[in-house]
Amino acid sequence: MRHLILLSALVLLSCSAQKKGKHPLTATIVSECPKDGTCSVEIRQHQKMVVKNDAFERPYYALEASDEKNVILFTYNKKVKGNLQDASYKEEVLFEINNEIQNETAIDQDLEKTQLLFGRFCYCKGQTGYYKISSGMLHSNSQSKIITLDFKTTEVPQVIHRLAFSLK
Repeated sequence: MRHLILLSALVLLSCSAQKKGKHPLTATIVSECPKDGTCSVEIRQHQKMVVKNDAFERPYYALEASDEKNVILFTYNKKVKGNLQDASYKEEVLFEINNEIQNETAIDQDLEKTQLLFGRFCYCKGQTGYYKISSGMLHSNSQSKIITLDFKTTEVPQVIHRLAFSLK
């Protein structure tokens, strides 16, 4: 009888623990992806970005736990014909958003608050790695839960200039 009571208590505790946890946040891309590649968006929930510089003063990032932030990672991978090792091309866009989506707009220098980084990875001598972005506009809408980003960098060529996605 004791074992039955103990087992019942464990089952009830485990069920209540599951109810308290929030469901995972998902994103769906609503902007167009270039036809010569694939695009994806990933949400790193309850994490924030810490942007650092390496020995050559090039930015990179680390993720840390956070109760207030989520990190968005948008990736564009260009399709490569054949089996060419040096022909790969990938762009990444990373930035932070608040856990609670609000009506917000960040323009140009205000983008620094979102830790916005653009990454370009290819066999492009001297034009690969992460770059801080301070020219563009990031807008989030609390009702539609749609986030849009228009940006540009003058440091390297880029394929992705605009992205939009909805959160659920």
